[in-house]
Amino acid sequence: MAVRLSVCVPTYQGAPFLERCLHSLLTQEEVELEVHVGDDASTDGSADVAAAVGDPRIHVHRFEQRAGLAGNWNRTWRLAGGEYVALVGQDDFVEPDWARRLVGLLDGHPEAGLAFGRRRFAFADEESRAVVGDFFENRYPAMLEPFYRDLGQVISSREMIEHAMRHAFEINLIGEPSFVVLRRRHPAVAAGFDARLRQMIDWEFFTRFFVDQPILHCAEVVGTYHIHARASSIENAPLSHHYRELDSLLGVVLERFAAVLTGDEAQRLRARRGEARDLAARHAGGDSGPAGTS
Repeated sequence: MAVRLSVCVPTYQGAPFLERCLHSLLTQEEVELEVHVGDDASTDGSADVAAAVGDPRIHVHRFEQRAGLAGNWNRTWRLAGGEYVALVGQDDFVEPDWARRLVGLLDGHPEAGLAFGRRRFAFADEESRAVVGDFFENRYPAMLEPFYRDLGQVISSREMIEHAMRHAFEINLIGEPSFVVLRRRHPAVAAGFDARLRQMIDWEFFTRFFVDQPILHCAEVVGTYHIHARASSIENAPLSHHYRELDSLLGVVLERFAAVLTGDEAQRLRARRGEARDLAARHAGGDSGPAGTS
């Protein structure tokens, strides 16, 4: 049977988490898949952990040179050969129907290049909860609630833009890559992730899919985003970092969506970009905690 879905798992120092992640992928229902683990020169035996799972669907790639977050994401999923591709975080895990649901949506809507599902948040330690607990447990769900409430299965480009404008494109409405499946032939997949970003790297990437095409939404929870003290969500928490990336993101959005934004929308984004620059300077001393909106 031909591979329908290539699942790419970039890893760095992921030994404590990889086995659970990989087993969640191997229990997928009905969808033929392959798994590419791209080890970014880890020193904790991550590649050995992946190889020890012992399933022929898992292909372990031991990279000798560190490429960093975006670099390893990009080189790992260039190994994909399936009709669809997903990038799953080393510390996340997915439900048994994750692939079936999201691949099924894309099969039914060839006009769309992205399908996403909902996820739950799980904290592994009190350190991470102290830094980002309020955001992930309270503020972020409150921001997502009106978005989820209004969604159907197919979200038009205009509808998605209007939802993104509620927070001036500052909030990632789709979520982490682990809960998204993409059509591999979409140009964004070949172009890869923007290495200038870290905190907003996935959201910037996802915006490429709804400039002029619909995207697809699965209302069920398809996995768990695992938050722990070593996770990138903790590393990227300082406000100055958030606002610098927001400045960069809004510059991209203003150019990318120029033909479809209304005059009022463009003006609002330009104003928010100016505010982001001011806030980045104000918080340069190292204030921490996800900003959300301010």
